[in-house]
Amino acid sequence: MEAILKKLVNTKERKLILTKLLKEPRCCEDLSKELNISKGLPAQFLKLCTSLNLVKRERISHKVYYSINPENYLKIYNAVTIEDKKTEEKKNLKHSLKKDEFQTTLSVENTLKDYDIKKIDNGFGGTTFILNNNDSSFEIFKTNENNYWCVACQSNDCEHVLYLKKASSKKRN
Repeated sequence: MEAILKKLVNTKERKLILTKLLKEPRCCEDLSKELNISKGLPAQFLKLCTSLNLVKRERISHKVYYSINPENYLKIYNAVTIEDKKTEEKKNLKHSLKKDEFQTTLSVENTLKDYDIKKIDNGFGGTTFILNNNDSSFEIFKTNENNYWCVACQSNDCEHVLYLKKASSKKRN
């Protein structure tokens, strides 16, 4: 049950919905207005919570109001509180670090993974690099403007892109 609760509060919006329900019953329309989120998000999330028996629903005239199931109130309260503490710790850590105080570098010689790099002209005005090692392969696109994109990570600054940039600068020196 704890693993399910952790997943239920892993986004800001879900956590806020449950926090509002801990205070008093609400309908989806009110939640979406108060939290400035789409109308479908509370409805979909609360449908899931209802199926898990964490939330109960009650129809009053033409609206459906949701409230925390009393037998799970303490579990949900604890999960929300723990997630709030984690979020606060992350905020404090971000504010305590300044960009000038630290620098991350990737040394090609000292990495645990060593990639074979294959360069391919992709015909679209850029270059494709294939990074291969014993157990995996990664495709990275480089445009003529020196913008990189790792297909596997869907990122422009993952470890593979950093490795390729570092390896490219080593070859130039």
